[in-house]
Amino acid sequence: SEMRCIIVMALAHELLSLQGGPSCAYYLALAQTYLLKEDLSKCEECLCEAIRIDYMNPNVWAQKGHLCYLKRDFGEAKECYERTINFVEDAADMHFVYLRLGSIYLEEKELEEMVEAEDALSEANALSNTNAEVWGYLALICLQGGRQLEAEQCYKYTVKVCVSALLWGRQGRQHVGCR
Repeated sequence: SEMRCIIVMALAHELLSLQGGPSCAYYLALAQTYLLKEDLSKCEECLCEAIRIDYMNPNVWAQKGHLCYLKRDFGEAKECYERTINFVEDAADMHFVYLRLGSIYLEEKELEEMVEAEDALSEANALSNTNAEVWGYLALICLQGGRQLEAEQCYKYTVKVCVSALLWGRQGRQHVGCR
């Protein structure tokens, strides 16, 4: 993780040098570095600057959503994620945007948002169908909606993905959402 911080800092420095001053990409890379270091206030400052420079950048809004999610400000995270998916251009990490947005909707447990949660999680699943966490959330939604057979199928996929990850080792488990 320390090496990743160094790499991102070097990238941020390069972006600063190449573009003759701070750019949106610079502030975004710097925000990611602060997030990795768990310095959430500096991360937020950098994201505010990135938004000021390029308000229409989906990656900035996705990153702000992740920051809010980690701060457990789910209302603000939800707004950021919804803004992200409304852009024509996708953010680089749409899978996580859909996964976290789906989990927020699921936590809110409002009927209308349960449909939205299922849509968001289905989209995350379409982007990467080897994530046990997504399959698990889909199983919960199906159970809450009274769809027992679909819930069982999603649960079986959850187990299948985790077992597969166990065969591939610890790194695979982390990648697919198995703990």
